[in-house]
Amino acid sequence: MKLFCYSLLLASLLTAQPSAAQSVSRTGTPAAAVQPTVLHGPYLQQVTPTSIQIRWRTDIPATSRVDLFSDRKKTQKIVSDDKLVTEHEVRLDGLKPATKYFYSFGDKTSVTPADDQFFVTAPKTGATDEVRFWVLGDFGNSSQTQADVRDAVMKESRRPDLWVWLGDNAYSKGKDEEFEKHVFDVYGQTHFKNLPFYCIPGNHDYGGQRTDFNIPYFNLFTMPTAGEAGGVPSGSESYYAFDYGNVHFVALDSYGKLDGTHFLWDTTGRQVEWLKKDLAANKQPWTIVVLHHPPYTKGSHDSDREKDLVAIRQNLVPILERYQVDLVLSGHSHVYERTHPIRGHYGLVDTFEPKNIVSAAVEGDTKEYRVGNGKQGIIYIVAGSGGQRGGQAAGWPMPAAVYSNNTEGGSLLIDVKKTRMQVRWLCQDGKVRDDFSILK
Repeated sequence: MKLFCYSLLLASLLTAQPSAAQSVSRTGTPAAAVQPTVLHGPYLQQVTPTSIQIRWRTDIPATSRVDLFSDRKKTQKIVSDDKLVTEHEVRLDGLKPATKYFYSFGDKTSVTPADDQFFVTAPKTGATDEVRFWVLGDFGNSSQTQADVRDAVMKESRRPDLWVWLGDNAYSKGKDEEFEKHVFDVYGQTHFKNLPFYCIPGNHDYGGQRTDFNIPYFNLFTMPTAGEAGGVPSGSESYYAFDYGNVHFVALDSYGKLDGTHFLWDTTGRQVEWLKKDLAANKQPWTIVVLHHPPYTKGSHDSDREKDLVAIRQNLVPILERYQVDLVLSGHSHVYERTHPIRGHYGLVDTFEPKNIVSAAVEGDTKEYRVGNGKQGIIYIVAGSGGQRGGQAAGWPMPAAVYSNNTEGGSLLIDVKKTRMQVRWLCQDGKVRDDFSILK
């Protein structure tokens, strides 16, 4: 009996396989360790004139490393981290403004180079050189519309410098696998490697609930909370500000119930208190506010009937007017709508009157506006057809709207140079169906 047991033990020892970490070659030397596989990324976060953050995800925990090049050949900087993680975040500091850099990324033992892995840092704050923003709303659904809208921007002769998301980024519940399929798979080879972006959440990113902030959106993306990209520190990834050239962006969370007590339209809440401080401190000549829920819309959502939209119009819009915001960009409604420059319109859509149009433009000119001595209202744009498309509520189109479209998908291209801002709505077929400019 003992001989039989010893035989079984010997056989098991001879046939046992070492683990990946302990495996050896036939010569007795250690075999190569298992290399992590990149599941998504790289993608570029928190771009500033002197810094950027590079993120990616691997299938197994690994160290992190980014090699930085100024001309594809000469290594300028290597930044690494010994922590074993699957969600990798590497921050690069000490960079030059408006400068193109190439990079490789991986773990401490190997990095992956590629010619399309590059980024351009933001211009020096206040710089007046031309910049282009690509603004996209309600897009992550893997539809043909989403692909067409993406491709139309790629065919433009000038690439965007910065990408801004307007919420409802991944349908329909903002799940991790939905971000993977509808966002990372769609833009992974075309934009994430070389186009920095900032984003805000929508109701679908929250999965329809409003108080749990441990959701994929906040785990996947890194927002500037300490004023590192410009503006007053917010202390929250739900809302924040950043500067890009001479444009000040304010990113708001119009859905989450922050601190468990306040929505965006609660004017005593922490988000609104921060908003007023940030707008008061802003010194940039251009101000753009982005929030998912529009105060004015008659598309797939109705700002006359939905309490969130009504409350934003009644309580938040007066604050934005007080600080002379130029543009307010939203999604949520799966259409395109642009208003006149307006002030003082807080009621239902049919209460809009010509006196609410506040513009120094030539009467009847809806293509070019001139701002001076406070003679300019706010232009509100709904651009929620980056993937989703269509819808019409009673009262479409709004009397306050200059142009409305609920049949085409599209996105915004905003060019700013010195004292001129040009806005174009580029549709999925490559046609520009609405455009205007503001001169200061």
